[in-house]
Amino acid sequence: MVQEEVIPQDEKVFCQQVDTSPLMIWMAGCNALYCYLNSNWLEFTGTHLTKGGPASARVEEISKIWACSVHPEDRQRCKNIYLKAFATYNSFQRQYRLRRSDGKYRWILDTAAPRFSADGSFAGYIGYCVDVTEVRPTLRENCSASTNSSRRLCKLTEQKQAAKLKKAQKQLQAETAKRQVVESQLRQKTSEFTAILQVLPDLYFRINADGSILDYKPGKIGNQYISTEDCQGKSLLECLPTAICDRFQQAITQVLETQSSVSFEYTLPLPQGNNNFEARLLPLPDQQIIVLVGDISDTVQTALIESDTKFRTIIENANNVIFALTLEGIFSYVSPNWTEIFGHEIAEVEGQSFIPFVHPDDVPICADYFQRIATTTEKQDAIEYRVKHKNGSWRWHTSNSSAIRDANGNIVNFVGICYDTTDRKQAEVALRECAQREALLNRLSNQIRASLDLNYIVETAVREIRDLFQIDRCAFFWYRQEAEVTHWEKVYEAKSSFLPCLVDEQEATSAEIELIAAKTLNREIIRINDVETVTDCTAQLFLRDFGFTAFMSLPVHTKSGEIGTFSCGSCGGFRPWLDNEVELLQAVTVQIAIAIDQAKLYTQSRIAAQTAQDKAQQLEAALLELQQTQTQLIQTEKMSSLGQLVAGIAHEINNPVNFIYGNISHAREYTKDLLHLVELYQQSYCPPTREIHQQIYNIDLDFLKQDLPKILDSMNMGAERIRQIVLSLRNFSRLDEDGTKAVDIHEGIDSTLLLLQNRLKAKLGCPEIQVIRDYGNLPPVVCHAGQMNQVFMNLLANAIDVLEESFVTCTERSRTTSWKQATRSVSQRSISHLSLVNNSKQRTNDQEQMTSPQIRIRTLIKEDRVIISFTDNGPGMTEEVRKRLFDPFFTTKSVGKGTGMGLSISYQIVVQKHGGQIQCISAPGEGAEFIIMIPLHEQPST
Repeated sequence: MVQEEVIPQDEKVFCQQVDTSPLMIWMAGCNALYCYLNSNWLEFTGTHLTKGGPASARVEEISKIWACSVHPEDRQRCKNIYLKAFATYNSFQRQYRLRRSDGKYRWILDTAAPRFSADGSFAGYIGYCVDVTEVRPTLRENCSASTNSSRRLCKLTEQKQAAKLKKAQKQLQAETAKRQVVESQLRQKTSEFTAILQVLPDLYFRINADGSILDYKPGKIGNQYISTEDCQGKSLLECLPTAICDRFQQAITQVLETQSSVSFEYTLPLPQGNNNFEARLLPLPDQQIIVLVGDISDTVQTALIESDTKFRTIIENANNVIFALTLEGIFSYVSPNWTEIFGHEIAEVEGQSFIPFVHPDDVPICADYFQRIATTTEKQDAIEYRVKHKNGSWRWHTSNSSAIRDANGNIVNFVGICYDTTDRKQAEVALRECAQREALLNRLSNQIRASLDLNYIVETAVREIRDLFQIDRCAFFWYRQEAEVTHWEKVYEAKSSFLPCLVDEQEATSAEIELIAAKTLNREIIRINDVETVTDCTAQLFLRDFGFTAFMSLPVHTKSGEIGTFSCGSCGGFRPWLDNEVELLQAVTVQIAIAIDQAKLYTQSRIAAQTAQDKAQQLEAALLELQQTQTQLIQTEKMSSLGQLVAGIAHEINNPVNFIYGNISHAREYTKDLLHLVELYQQSYCPPTREIHQQIYNIDLDFLKQDLPKILDSMNMGAERIRQIVLSLRNFSRLDEDGTKAVDIHEGIDSTLLLLQNRLKAKLGCPEIQVIRDYGNLPPVVCHAGQMNQVFMNLLANAIDVLEESFVTCTERSRTTSWKQATRSVSQRSISHLSLVNNSKQRTNDQEQMTSPQIRIRTLIKEDRVIISFTDNGPGMTEEVRKRLFDPFFTTKSVGKGTGMGLSISYQIVVQKHGGQIQCISAPGEGAEFIIMIPLHEQPST
């Protein structure tokens, strides 16, 4: 059997009582070592004690737990106060940080008093701890007073405790000695054990490991404890309640495992009431156990009374309110300081429900809190609620509560401790109001910077002020004194739904508002807490007409000379305007004045910027028009000069050509006649003379007769060729045509190609450029023929330039490879753009194998438009170049080879003159395609 330190019985009972207390209680022995920590202290810190073991090890474990739970910075200071008190035996208080179960440190107020034994010798200290983190500033002020009270409390309580402890200790020592004798006799003789049982007051039964009763002796309490009829052979579960049987089973398991005695206390409901019993289990051989049950109801009751007295002494001297509630929510106890804090007498509180004392909005919070305490064993966080003072005011309190349970785990009542946090709450409200004011100013400042819309800023300010002040009406007015009739102009109004709207304009000349206007002009604040106190009857009547019972107005003066006012009104009786509210409105008026000035500056700058922008746009339009006019003049002059030159050349060439062309037929006849005559001479004068024969030989007469007709045919072909060129020149220039005319587009393209025929031929370093004509069936198109021929010339000339340059600069290897790829790209791109022109024709396979430079020309009709496409298989162009193709004076050619006007002029001719479209599709390495779309019939020029 493990020997344990003998603890006096009444001290045990006291420890059991304080274990259910919401306070954290500790005790220390005269050796300055902590010997006891109640369950609330262990639960708060999240620590636990090891069961069993010698008493010295337990004391050492408790002291170590206390030291580890205190903040390292506070540990030495607490130890110094503690040891100093042990030297003087005086009560003491200390504040330190204790680590809570969640790892956070909380400020603790620790109050301790000395303990003395019955003979007056010092026995150690007893103390209780309270979490004062939220009320620590207030607690410092009360610390001194609490220390004096605690000293007096502990001195009185410990003297009384010492006598009781000594008496209980003697009784327990006697009982322990008696049990040791009995246990020794039980081991020696079974017969003597039976005799002892006859006189033993405790109930006795012997059980096996599964709880079956093997032997039973009722003792003096047997009849009221358990029925003796047929109990032998039954299990404990058949004789006792389930909860108690579970506790017995735990003790049986512990006895069998440790082979040592185990004791525990429990409450058993009996017909005459609940009795307290102590069960002691002793191990026997063969897995059997002896159970001795003793009635300790009287002892427990006495100890409870004594411990309750001690507990009351402690809590009645505490600074905070301590209370106890029944399960029905009735105050069964409140500490005396309730009267000091709440004003009610104790008799007015005890026996009453807690609900009338709690704010109606907070009653559900409290009810839910106690419900959670009753349904869970976990410690609940503190709650905040309002308690009604006797003077009618509401005081904020923070409360911690716990449930008191009996030995069977049933809730007996609730106990709690609460402390006043009204000052902290008021400080929080003040800080919140300050934060709201700052937030309002910040919002207005941000809106001024972001919006610069004066009306929007004013509307926001009016709404925010009304919501913040909780008033019935708030409005902003301009004082328009420069108008024909001086009046107030309402900008925005926020009001309660039951109030009428203010008129948009109110004449300021009426006597009703002269007082307001005068004070506004003088930059004075109107501050009326109660309209009934206004001495000016006219002004009072005016305010009453609008339902105001309190009124305030603040003037707004801008740098530009405008005058306005913020008006606030309440319709619910007396309403004091606080200084901080006035300060807030003054800050708002400053922001509004700044916003007005900024809005005016912004408006002026915006007007100036718009004016400058309009002028810039006008100049840009004029410059563009000038450039277009200049381009048109250049083009007109160029075409006029070119047309005159071409027409003159064509005319001058045409005259000798006509002379040659007209005489060739006669020359052919004359030559034929002469040759026939020569043949007749040869036939008639044969043989010829030697001179004639020599001349025939010299001139090779036979060859001459064969070649002379051929020469005449060649001359005829040359004259015809010159005639066609002249006709093409005349068709290209069309100097004699003015305005639009239905023409053959294909004829214009062919004429242009004829003029460029020499450039299409093969040259050194560049093969012949093939032109593939893919003409559709086009009707005559109404257009400016000469201008359209110029467009064709520009596009074809550019394509020839690109193809020639790319062939001259590339190497033989890259020429072969790149041209094959380019040819395929042209073919593929042309196919891909068939959808653009709605042409479903397919390229032939042999075109994909072309390795020479190509220009493909296609024409077709799409709805009411003619589409003309020029595609080359050159190197293509980048997106940046493609976007600028039609800009005036933009060119990628070297200096002297191009002016950058060709495509710009072509764009004007197609788009502006003919109402059509021109676009380019190109990418690097994929050639280029220019697509022209013009209407079949004449369109108004843009």
